[in-house]
Amino acid sequence: MPDEIVLWKLKDDLSNLELADRTAFIEREISIPTMVKMPLYEGGALISDERLTELNISKVGYTQAQLDAIRYPAMFAANADLVTRVRQYKAKLDELELAYNSSMDVITAAIANSATIEDKAAYGSEMSAIYNAIITNLEFCGSDTPHMDAYLELAKLIQYLPEA
Repeated sequence: MPDEIVLWKLKDDLSNLELADRTAFIEREISIPTMVKMPLYEGGALISDERLTELNISKVGYTQAQLDAIRYPAMFAANADLVTRVRQYKAKLDELELAYNSSMDVITAAIANSATIEDKAAYGSEMSAIYNAIITNLEFCGSDTPHMDAYLELAKLIQYLPEA
């Protein structure tokens, strides 16, 4: 049969050389991906946006509201008792008809001037105990300054309080 193939060879398409079909290997230069650390800062400054793009890195900006929407629910998820204490504190402020960012002086004055609270000392003591429990819960959540955080962040804790 004249059209029957009787010899097979290998052809290197890069060099046009023919190789015996039993050739064990050829030499090729190949690129081997290697993990390297790419610096993102040079001279203490972040590299340019163009260079970040070359590295497939993009900047993502967050507003304070977006950060709060992440932070406070995470705190409540980490410590269910914080939810309970903040709800109790919020209920006391609502009962006194006070803003959630009211200072202790304002709260103390509202308790003293309330016509509906019979045992003002017990009410103030209960409110103080709840506030101190919030401080303890903030410490449990990892706060290095729980007293300051309670003072500064209580209104936001109330704002981001999960639904009952």
